[in-house]
Amino acid sequence: MYLLYLDESGIHHGSDALVLGGIAIHEQDIWHLQQQLDRLLRRKLPQGLNSSDFELHATEIKSPVRRAHGRKRVSRWAQVPIATRLNILRATFGVLRDYVGRNPQYPCALFGAAIDRSYADREQRAYEEVLHKFDEMLTRQANVSGIHQPGIVIHDRRIIERDVQGWVSIWRRAAGRIGRLTHMADVPFFADSQVSRLIQAADFVSWGLYRFYGEARDEQWIRPLWSKFDNADGVMHGLIHVSPRFHTCPCPPCASRRSPSASVAPSN
Repeated sequence: MYLLYLDESGIHHGSDALVLGGIAIHEQDIWHLQQQLDRLLRRKLPQGLNSSDFELHATEIKSPVRRAHGRKRVSRWAQVPIATRLNILRATFGVLRDYVGRNPQYPCALFGAAIDRSYADREQRAYEEVLHKFDEMLTRQANVSGIHQPGIVIHDRRIIERDVQGWVSIWRRAAGRIGRLTHMADVPFFADSQVSRLIQAADFVSWGLYRFYGEARDEQWIRPLWSKFDNADGVMHGLIHVSPRFHTCPCPPCASRRSPSASVAPSN
């Protein structure tokens, strides 16, 4: 079984893009990646701080003191020096870049969708794109191995839980805008990111994508992960950028679809 952990970024009003991103990992690898992330925190946090008290939440690590609705919010990360925080940010992206599954037949892969704000249905469209690309990877694997791996989606808690579960329930029964989901074992489950290191890993993927596709246009965080998105035959299948400017957009997924023979961007 494969588990796809997902998180969203750019859901606030006025955002340039809504981003849904995450990590698909075979069941046999879940514990091992969790352990690597836990060890990273234990090794890098200042002495005296308990790693279990800290959530790997990219926005809070980078900016632990924020203002929301006129009120100041101070994260637990504020007690960690900025140099240490940035080191943890980079090291976490490094773990995601370097992790290799225990069975090469079932690799760890990233998935994502960045939907331009001009699309009124951007949230539903993001889920439909990502879940179908995940389903396509499982189909491709089954065609090679003859073994059908079911998929389960686990998402950070969101107020649209019922909407997402309703969409997926329909897509499992009948073809939607881009086809029917054939490998989903059930509707998505929602859990608290504070207790799941892999939902936290999904947060890093979605945050890195948002830094690139959102207002900041900052590629430094997602650059190491480009090659980790599901790809085959030179096309970055695992990442979709839905934009009216597709024909001229130079981003890696758009460029790979215009020129299928182009190689996926390197990870360094």
